[in-house]
Amino acid sequence: MVRVCWRRGASPEVTTASPKSPPLLAPRHLLRSNDVPLDPETPFIRGIISEGQNQIDALDAQIDKTEAEIVRLAQKRDEMAEHVRQHRAILAPVRRVPPELVCEILVLSLSSSDDGPKNRPPWHLGHICRLWKHCVLEYPALWSSIRTITIPSALLRRTPFHMIEAQLFPSANAPLRVCWSPCRNGDLPDLNSTELVLAHSSRWRVLVLNTSEYESELNLGWLHAANGRLPALEKFESRGQYADIPNIFSTAPSLRKVFLADWDFEPSLQALQLSWAQITHYSGSLRLEWQMEILEKAPNLVSCAIGFPVWIHDFEPGIPLVLPHLRRLHIEMPGFLQRLQAPLLRELFCSYSGGHGRSETVPFVERSGCSLQKLSLMRCSINSDLITVLRGLPSVIHLIIEVQNEIENYSEQGDLFDALADDLCPNLISLAYGFKSNFTAAHFNFFNMAQSRFRLNLPRSCLTQLRLFRSRDYRTSEAYPPSIVAAIQDMCNVGFDARCLEPSEADDLLQGKHFFS
Repeated sequence: MVRVCWRRGASPEVTTASPKSPPLLAPRHLLRSNDVPLDPETPFIRGIISEGQNQIDALDAQIDKTEAEIVRLAQKRDEMAEHVRQHRAILAPVRRVPPELVCEILVLSLSSSDDGPKNRPPWHLGHICRLWKHCVLEYPALWSSIRTITIPSALLRRTPFHMIEAQLFPSANAPLRVCWSPCRNGDLPDLNSTELVLAHSSRWRVLVLNTSEYESELNLGWLHAANGRLPALEKFESRGQYADIPNIFSTAPSLRKVFLADWDFEPSLQALQLSWAQITHYSGSLRLEWQMEILEKAPNLVSCAIGFPVWIHDFEPGIPLVLPHLRRLHIEMPGFLQRLQAPLLRELFCSYSGGHGRSETVPFVERSGCSLQKLSLMRCSINSDLITVLRGLPSVIHLIIEVQNEIENYSEQGDLFDALADDLCPNLISLAYGFKSNFTAAHFNFFNMAQSRFRLNLPRSCLTQLRLFRSRDYRTSEAYPPSIVAAIQDMCNVGFDARCLEPSEADDLLQGKHFFS
């Protein structure tokens, strides 16, 4: 009996040549089901598997070879890219920047109003490149900020003497900024370091005594040696308290700026014996009697920031003290303005509590006969009193308003914006507005006002600059509302200089740092 082949009835002994391409396939009924193959089918399927595996191995070998070639080409490409980058750097514009300008940029990178790491010597700047290292070492101004600290006895082996010595050499003859800051309470100064710095006292331009974090009286006796040896000293800052400062400033002929950062400085004030008649810039938070005494002794003040240790509700009336040269005044309590007269005043920065009593701003300006150009009203209440104040100051061209409280009556906020859109502050060219969360309810009126002042051709100055910032009592970490960001962008699109300030920029406005520049 002849067995019939499962394939087209042929005898199983009859075979046909296997095609080379495409690869062999098992019968469809086996590929599409779970049927068990017949015994004659098994060798055929195994042959398919073996042939397919051989092709897989061949393709894997080809892939490995190709990947190795790709790696080789990628490495060659990276080498060529680095080659191009190195040669492109030869033509970089930064190579054409004059060394003097590089040095000025580096000085700006180190400048800071505090005494943090930015004010320390520029050791790290010399690690950037050979050109910058040369500029750093050859530019004395970069090394002119000297930081001296006290050294606990257990750490004497870590004295800053050698670092100060290394810093003084490249500082050459540049004026010095000397900051003394203790490590902890009761520490004595490192005598070697102080003697080294005192040897250059003729170059001191700024002296900073940073003692604000310490609760016991600090030993500043080492400063006695500087008496009569401060011909170049222009600025003195005391950032602290409980410090018995020797009298070294009465023989400092160039001293013009005095900054007393803490009201507890009063006990040391008499010992200083400052020549107040030569002081042009003063800032301090002292009792009323001390402030009046200082102002009487300092008729040549140009810039002044006045604070008080406690809130004074009522200032007794008296004959106003005339400050004939004062241009900038920073004051915490507007009530004190009734005790002052400043005929040349151009900038006034004050915490105006418009909702808590009458303001002394307008009477002060009228009595002084001055024409204010810049007015900063901090912690301000939006109400009719504020509009009255602004209406009495038509010469203002730069206005900063910080809203303190949540506004309950939105109509008064709208009245302010409507008045600014009409005839309020007719010479205004820049406006900065610090808002609370509810500003989103009135921002439509605000931006309409700004656009009308920007676009309309009226017989008044054109508002060209607009700034928005968070009030200090608001959570500054939150993003600006999208509607406000969109409105700012719309104004920028038509050429208006408008933007939202970052928290650090707003802090500069709120603290009035420029008043002690």
